[in-house]
Amino acid sequence: MFLRLLSLLCLLTLFGLPSGAQEPQHWTERRNLGFEGPVRSALTTVVRPNPDPRPPALRKLMVQANPDWAVFDIQGRRSEFASASNRDGFEAISKCTFQADGTKVCTDSTGRTQETRREEATLPDGTREVTYLRGSKVDNREVTRFDEKGNAVSSRNYDNSGRLTSENSTPPNGDDEWKIYDENGHIVQNCQTRESNDKTRFDRWSYDSEGLLVWHLALNSDGELLSYWYKVGYKPMVSSSGSLGICRRTLCVDYKFDEQGSGRMEKTVQHTSGEGNLEPDSEEHYNLEGVMDEKTEIKYARDAHGNWTSRTVFVWDASSNRMIEVERDTRTIDYY
Repeated sequence: MFLRLLSLLCLLTLFGLPSGAQEPQHWTERRNLGFEGPVRSALTTVVRPNPDPRPPALRKLMVQANPDWAVFDIQGRRSEFASASNRDGFEAISKCTFQADGTKVCTDSTGRTQETRREEATLPDGTREVTYLRGSKVDNREVTRFDEKGNAVSSRNYDNSGRLTSENSTPPNGDDEWKIYDENGHIVQNCQTRESNDKTRFDRWSYDSEGLLVWHLALNSDGELLSYWYKVGYKPMVSSSGSLGICRRTLCVDYKFDEQGSGRMEKTVQHTSGEGNLEPDSEEHYNLEGVMDEKTEIKYARDAHGNWTSRTVFVWDASSNRMIEVERDTRTIDYY
């Protein structure tokens, strides 16, 4: 399946439950990959009837899929999967087992084995500490603090050497602050979001390592840009945010500043029918001049669980002003 990944940096999301949902469901790796119901296995095959008309170097909307194979255990953990690095077939198949202590051991068809484990602990003050290990070594660590109602109000992320890499605070009023640190522990970017009293306006500011304002923008609840300011010439020490917008049940609008410091922005708009933001019905990309330069449409056929069993991908050809069918994906799903 295809995914358009959103950067965590300065991302504001407004998610709703999928259509027909009655209550939150337990989140599993299977659901994280977009599957609903007791899926046992899924095989995706891909046919490309026409070449993509877009120049490869200019493609911003990543809509194409790869052949894919996945098997899940009854708990929704992925126990077998095929490498999707090859567009025309599987390069390697990995099989995973799960030990009593939570260790996940995956071995691919070349014999290479990797062990990962997630350890969670609750500290005396109620803070949750989650450590991710690769083999016997710490990969990274998250520390989350909660208020008296059980809502997460702050989190800190540490790398494998224990260095603080980022932290986020989310007070009850809906505001948000995200800080990114360099290897010396200095703040290299500080993003802050403020929500207006009527819940229809969102303001976001970003500050450099000296604490000076480098950009500000304001959006309404539909993702429309109300105003913005940028310190022309500023180039962030870390990558500019991949998403400066909102993401709701049927609409995602993302903005990104020009990495060259011109202050101009590109925009991506994604429409869904309520099936989840991993499976958009259409997308448009607007370049730094505000002109639409890419458009895609995806049509799905779904089974009784809501999982798509086939989909057709169309891409806009700017030269002919026509939508070209570039891909047909078929997914065979087996259930417990």
